[in-house]
Amino acid sequence: MGDVATDIVCAPNGPWRVGSDTDAAIEVRAGGSAANTAAWAAAAVDTAAGTAAAVDTATHGQLTDVVFVGRVGSDDASWHRRVLTEVGVDAQLVVDGSVATTRLVALIDGVSGERTMLTDRGAGTRLAPADIDATLIATATWVHLSGYLLFAASPQATFRHIVGICREAGVPWSVDPASAGYLADLGIDTARHLLQGASIGFPNSEEARLLAGFSPDGQIEAAACALTKLWGTVVVKLGAKGAIVARDGAIIGRADSLTVPVVVDAVGTGDAFAGGWLAAMLGGGSDTDCLTSALRTAAAALGVTGGRPSGPLPWRA
Repeated sequence: MGDVATDIVCAPNGPWRVGSDTDAAIEVRAGGSAANTAAWAAAAVDTAAGTAAAVDTATHGQLTDVVFVGRVGSDDASWHRRVLTEVGVDAQLVVDGSVATTRLVALIDGVSGERTMLTDRGAGTRLAPADIDATLIATATWVHLSGYLLFAASPQATFRHIVGICREAGVPWSVDPASAGYLADLGIDTARHLLQGASIGFPNSEEARLLAGFSPDGQIEAAACALTKLWGTVVVKLGAKGAIVARDGAIIGRADSLTVPVVVDAVGTGDAFAGGWLAAMLGGGSDTDCLTSALRTAAAALGVTGGRPSGPLPWRA
């Protein structure tokens, strides 16, 4: 549950020429952190079968029902619904006739694939508690929330509402904190209070240090361990350095990133990581299975333009 966006992905064909023209490849893609995670989770349902310690899907089942809830503008609602449906997501979109869907310009570094984002949050600031089907949440196996819900009054109230239903119904939930910049604007104490109690947190290293109260160059393992007071399991995304997993104040797992022959861009890589983890976990996978699945799915995201899967994942072809 959370943000869905129309992404304009801009990759310059050479160094930026400030104040002049720079040739670039510019593409429009469906995006939004929560919607991306839903799409990658649906696309990664068979991921566990590709891990070193394969999950017996006949015993554990597969992730077959992925539902996404978010708010979009009326101008492109049918497109967003279609592209989510095409990857196996039940897109329960609230259509807003007053404002446009969240729009995001992603500026891609031509060497690293890293992205800098400019965001007009549009309909994303208007997701309201009344838009939420309480029965859908209360009967879910798992709920995943995007931290982008925290950064405007109406979606923040919706975040609180959803978490309240999860707690009352005993439904586990996870969260991606979303944005170090927005978290700093919100205030770390406020952010920690709102994020408290998730079964899994998926911060990147910058978000982890910030939420743990560490300096930007603080020891990431210590920050991950500190965050286990906030979340049951902490899975810190380290970009090219892989990921670490902490629980009960200790590091319990780590793995390096997979080698990617060609990095197209890093848009949606963290979302893919979370989707891959959740798909393996809900298929009955161990922590090792989940971490392997997350890194495989993140690697697949590095090879496509934008934040969503395009076609079968490599290990499913």
